[in-house]
Amino acid sequence: MNLSFVKDDTTLVDTPLSRPCDGQKKPVFLAHLSDIHVTAHSAWTKSDLFSKRFTGWINLKIFGRGFRFRNTNEILNALMKDIKSQNLDSIVFSGDATALGFEEEMAKAAELLGLNGPDAHPGLAVPGNHDYQTASCAAQNHFENHFSSWQKGERIGNHIYPFAQKIGDIWVVAVNSSTPNRLPWDARGCVGSDQLQRLKMLFDQLDDCRRILVTHYPVKIASGQKERKIRALRDLDSLLNVATKGKVSLWLHGHRHDQFYHPTSPDVPFPVLCAGSATQNGKWSYSRYAILNGKLGVECRSFNPGTGLFHKAESFDVDLPYTY
Repeated sequence: MNLSFVKDDTTLVDTPLSRPCDGQKKPVFLAHLSDIHVTAHSAWTKSDLFSKRFTGWINLKIFGRGFRFRNTNEILNALMKDIKSQNLDSIVFSGDATALGFEEEMAKAAELLGLNGPDAHPGLAVPGNHDYQTASCAAQNHFENHFSSWQKGERIGNHIYPFAQKIGDIWVVAVNSSTPNRLPWDARGCVGSDQLQRLKMLFDQLDDCRRILVTHYPVKIASGQKERKIRALRDLDSLLNVATKGKVSLWLHGHRHDQFYHPTSPDVPFPVLCAGSATQNGKWSYSRYAILNGKLGVECRSFNPGTGLFHKAESFDVDLPYTY
């Protein structure tokens, strides 16, 4: 697997987690996956032909996206088998469950991720821009309905987003950064002023445990540059400001299909990790995290088509800021 890391040699070590430093009792183990882009036989309507969904279908069928995700079912079966073999506390899913945002795709994605079974794994999920492909699928809460078991947590009133889950001694905070867009080339996201205000309130209500933020959209791309405007989060600077004041220690996201990591920097005072796409052929990645006090242990796992299994590709440790 070709990993694109922006490395800080002072914070990366190829060893497992070790010493406690902030009083956390035991490690928290998470799996982070994203951008699975499940397809399913779906019922089209006339309005779909005049929406962004139609241009998405062209990209899927004519420009190669469908071919790149042709083994999605097989890969997800292998991925869930790999996850279930590990002693993990929770799964973090950072969006793009579907290709075109159809409810049939949403239902199939939830099934493949094991949300409906008796042994369903605990998890947290936020939607991606493909899950909000049209205004109607966003308004009808297709993602939220099918991923409801991964959307439990502390909230402000009856609003779905943001919400926070306490996993061990860690808060994982979910923010919806996706929004429907009408223009075919527009893949931008937006958190919105109302959700940002609720996020401030939510941070104020949480106790003083380490905080992880989860969105679909990235802070930076693999090169360290800003995302292109047509693919970027419109109010990224505002969200960064709220996250910084909210004492976030780590930001997890998807959207980009390559796996990469950014250490803390003057403009982003916490590490940022992209899970990449779990199911795109040739990329096939997800991450496993172990968090203990001020250390984050990262294991990047990649699918091997020869064995039909996921294997360790790389591992390293990251220092997490803690400002309480």
